[in-house]
Amino acid sequence: MTDQDPTQQYTPLAPDATTVVPAPAVSPLPPAPVSGPVPTEPVSPVQSSRPGRSRIKWLVALVVTLLVVGTAAGATLMLTGAAGDPAVLSWAPADSILYAEARLDLPGDQKTQLAKAMAAFPGFDDQAAFPTKLNEALDVLVGKASDGKMSYKTDIEPWFGGQVSVSMGPIPASGDASAARGLLLASVTDGAKAGAWATKVLGDAGATTATTTYNGVTINTITPPAGDKSMAGVQAAWANLGPVLALGDVTSVKAAIDTKGTAGLPTNTQFKTAEASVPGDRLAFAYIDTASVLKGAVAAAGAALPAMPSLPAFAGNLQVPWAALALRAQDGAFVIDTATPHQAAMGPAKTAESKLPSLLPPTTVALVEAHDVGSALESAKSMLAKQPALADGVKQVDDALAIIGGFGAIVDWMGEAGVAVTVDGDKVAGGIVAVPLDPAAPQRLFTQLRGFVELAGGSAGIKVTEVPYAGTTIVVVDLGDIGSLAGAATGGAVSVPGNIQIAYAVTDQVVVLGSGPDFVKAVLDARTGDSLAKTDQFASSLKLVDKNNAALMWLNVAGIRGFAETLIPAADKTAYGTDLKPYVAAFDSVIGTYAPGDTLDRTTLVIRGSGN
Repeated sequence: MTDQDPTQQYTPLAPDATTVVPAPAVSPLPPAPVSGPVPTEPVSPVQSSRPGRSRIKWLVALVVTLLVVGTAAGATLMLTGAAGDPAVLSWAPADSILYAEARLDLPGDQKTQLAKAMAAFPGFDDQAAFPTKLNEALDVLVGKASDGKMSYKTDIEPWFGGQVSVSMGPIPASGDASAARGLLLASVTDGAKAGAWATKVLGDAGATTATTTYNGVTINTITPPAGDKSMAGVQAAWANLGPVLALGDVTSVKAAIDTKGTAGLPTNTQFKTAEASVPGDRLAFAYIDTASVLKGAVAAAGAALPAMPSLPAFAGNLQVPWAALALRAQDGAFVIDTATPHQAAMGPAKTAESKLPSLLPPTTVALVEAHDVGSALESAKSMLAKQPALADGVKQVDDALAIIGGFGAIVDWMGEAGVAVTVDGDKVAGGIVAVPLDPAAPQRLFTQLRGFVELAGGSAGIKVTEVPYAGTTIVVVDLGDIGSLAGAATGGAVSVPGNIQIAYAVTDQVVVLGSGPDFVKAVLDARTGDSLAKTDQFASSLKLVDKNNAALMWLNVAGIRGFAETLIPAADKTAYGTDLKPYVAAFDSVIGTYAPGDTLDRTTLVIRGSGN
C-alpha cells in the first residue's frame, strides 16, 4: 500500500520515547468497547510555562494543527509527491461508516496537474520559489498556534508523511454521544519524532497522559486540563502505529490497532465497490455508508425522542446504500467526481447531449437544466399520489389545474428544460427555456394563459402586446401598476418596481419565457447565430465532463465577477482590487453534469482556473 509494507510487524512507540522498540508478535483481537476505566500507568503532566494564559483546547489543538499543517504541506510536496495507495486507508477500521482522506503527498500525476491548476492563484506562478515561501508562512501559522513554542520546519515537517484521514464508526443505537467513535490518522515518516510532537502539543495545552498496552501497542490516554468539559464522558487517546499516528476515542484507536494495516476498510466489500467507482489518482476521497448512517441516526433519535413518523415509501426507494467522492486536478482545473448506485425508482437510465447551450446566447453566465423534465415531473407526481397522506393534496392541485387542461398540459410537452441568466454589459436578464416535444402543446397552454391575463388583468392596467421577431411572435405582458397594487394589498410590506415585463415565444425548436423581450430576442437569435455552445470557454469546459448527460449546470465565474465589480462602491474598489480580486480572478468557470447509468449514477463538477 505504501513504501513501508503494512504486512510487516509495526513498532509501537511510548509517548516520550526516543528510540523505536519492536513489538512482540500478537494475534489479532476484535475491537473491544471500553466499558470502564482504562488501566493506566500515570505519566507526569507537562505544565504550561504560562499558567494564566488562555489555553488552546487540548484535543482541538492536536487535530486542527495537524489538519492545517497537512493541507498546506500538500503544496510543499508538489515537486516530490509519491504515488501509491494511502497508508491511512489501510489502518481505518473496516466498520467505518464514513471515511475522508487528503492525499497531500500528491500521488501519480497529481503533482504536475495540481501545479497547472494552482498557476492562476497569487503566489503559485513561480513553482521554484513556492516551497520556501510556503514554509515561511507555515512557520508563522504554527508559531501563533503554539504561542511560539513550535515551528513547522523544525517540529512537523521532519515526521509528516502527507496523508491525513478521518473516519467514523457505527452510530451508537443508544444515542449516547460519549459512545460515538471517531478516528484521525496521519501518515508519518519518523515515528519517534511524530510521537514527541504529539506529546509536546498535548503537554503545552495542559493535558495529561497515561499509558496502557493493547495488543503490544502503547496507547496514550488523554485527560484534559482541570475544568475543561469539552470532551465530557469520552476517553480520548493516541497511539503511534508505525506508518501512521492515530488519534481518537480509545475504542477507535484499538480498532485501528486490530487492523494491523491489513484488515482495515479496504477489506470491506461495499467500500471496495465504492472506491472503484471513482478510480485514478486523487487529491482527496470520501466515502459514506448512507444506509448505515440513516439507520443509525433513526435508531439514535428513537432512543432519545418520541416515536417519529415513518418516511414515505418513495423516499426509501430513492435512498442509495453508499456514495463516493474523489477530488483530483486535471488540465488546469479541479475535478470532483461522485458515484452512487443507480436509483431504480427514477426509471431506466437515459442520457443525451444537451441542446439548450446551442439555444442560449453567448452572454449566458448561469444555466441549470435537465432532460426529460416533463416525464420526471409526472413520475414525481405519481409517487406522491400513491401516498395516502398526500393523495388528497395532489388531487386538489389537479382539480385546480383542470381549467387549463390539468397538470399534464403544463409539463407533458417539456423535454430538456432549464433556467438561464445572461449578463450583457450592465443588463441582467433571465428566464425559463425549454425544448418542446410537441410545439402545439405549449402554444395552446400560453394562449389559454394569455386569455386569462387579458380578462382578469385589464382593470389592473396589465397590457398584452405582440412583437414580430425573427420569423415568430414575441408576446409581451406589461404588468403596469402591479407594484402599487402589491403595496396596497400588503400595507406597504411588499415593494415591486414599476414597468415589469414578462415575454414569451414558442417555436418548433425552443420555448422561452423570460424577464423581458430582450432576453427572448437573444434566445431566438442564438438559434442561427452565436450561442453559449460556440464559445471557447464553454466548449473547452464541456470536454472535461460527460457530454451525454441527464442534467447540466454552468457558471461563467469570470462573467459574473465582471458584472459584480461594476456594483462595488468607489470607496471600496481599492481594497477590493488589492485584497480580494487577485483570488476571485483566479476562477474562470464551473461546469457540472449528472449522468445516470445502468449500475452507477455519476456526477462531475469541474472548477477551472483563469487562463486554463
